[in-house]
Amino acid sequence: MLKDIAYYKTGGSCETLHLPESIEQLSEIVKNLHENSTPYFVIGGGTNSLVLDEHYPGDVIAFIKMKTIKVDGSQVFVEAGAENTATSLAAYEAGLEGISWMNRLPGQIGGTVRMNAKCYGGEISQVVDEVQVVTKTGEIKTYQNDGSLFTGYKDTVFMNNGDIIASATIQLEAGDSASIKEHMDHCERDRNSKGQFIYPSCGCVFKNDYSVGVPSGMLLDAAGAHSLNKNSVALNPKHANFVFNKGAGSDEILEMTFNMRELVFRTFGVWLNYEMEILGKLTPPQMVKVNEFKKHRFNEKMLAPLRKAFQENARS
Repeated sequence: MLKDIAYYKTGGSCETLHLPESIEQLSEIVKNLHENSTPYFVIGGGTNSLVLDEHYPGDVIAFIKMKTIKVDGSQVFVEAGAENTATSLAAYEAGLEGISWMNRLPGQIGGTVRMNAKCYGGEISQVVDEVQVVTKTGEIKTYQNDGSLFTGYKDTVFMNNGDIIASATIQLEAGDSASIKEHMDHCERDRNSKGQFIYPSCGCVFKNDYSVGVPSGMLLDAAGAHSLNKNSVALNPKHANFVFNKGAGSDEILEMTFNMRELVFRTFGVWLNYEMEILGKLTPPQMVKVNEFKKHRFNEKMLAPLRKAFQENARS
C-alpha cells in the first residue's frame, strides 16, 4: 500500500510499484511506461503530497532504493531518494557548509530539487551544481545549474517539463564544524517547537500569495480554521496551514482543506491555492473542488489589521 511509503500516511494500491536501484533502471521503467501509454506518478518522500486512498489504475515509481550519498572534496553527489537530513549530516561530517538548513527538513533530495525548497536562510538552487534526470520518454539527461533551472521558490523547470530527478551534485564550501552543527541544531529545535512532527502532515497545504500581504497560515488562524478540527484530522495548533493526519483517510483530509479554503474566502475574500500536491485518482466531484478558482475580493477592513500585525512581527 502506498500509505506505507507516503509521509502523510495515506494512499491505496496501484497496478505496479516500481523501485529502481539506479538511473539506468529508472530510464528503462519510464521508457516502458511511455511506450505502453501507462499512466503513472512519482512519489519521493511524499512530504508535500496527499496520496489518495482509492486504487490508482496505473503505476507508481518510488525511490526507496536510490539513497546513495557520496562526498568528493567539496562536492556531494546525492541520489533522489536520499533523505534531506542524511544529506545535511553527510556534509557536516565532511566539514562542508551550505546545507545545514536541510537538517530535519522532511523529504528527499529529488523533491527538494524539483521544488527548489528553501528554509532557514538556505535554498537548494544556491548549492546545486548539476542535476541528472530521466525525461518523460525515458532519456537520461544532465542539466548544469546555469541560472535557468530554478525560477523561484517551488518554481522550477522540472515542475513543468515532466523530468524525473534521479540525482544531484551539490557544491559546498569548507566551514567551521561547530557553526554548522549549531545551525543544524537550531533548525531542529525550531521545527520541534512548532510541533511539526507530532503527527504526519504534508507541510503547508496552501501557498502564500504575496499580493495579499498576509501568510496563508495567519489567514487561516484568524478565520478560526481550528474550529474545523475533528478527532482524526486537525490543524497544527501552532501553524494553521499544517493539517495533521491523526488517523484520517485521504477523503477526509481533502474535505478539510476544501472547508479551510472556503472559510478564508468568506472571511477575508482571499482564495487560497494549493501548495500540497494531490497524487492519484480524484472522483469527479473532488476534481471540480480541487480545480475550483475564485477571484480575490479582499475584505480590506478585515485584512488591514492582519497586515499591520504581520509587518510589525517581521520587523521585530
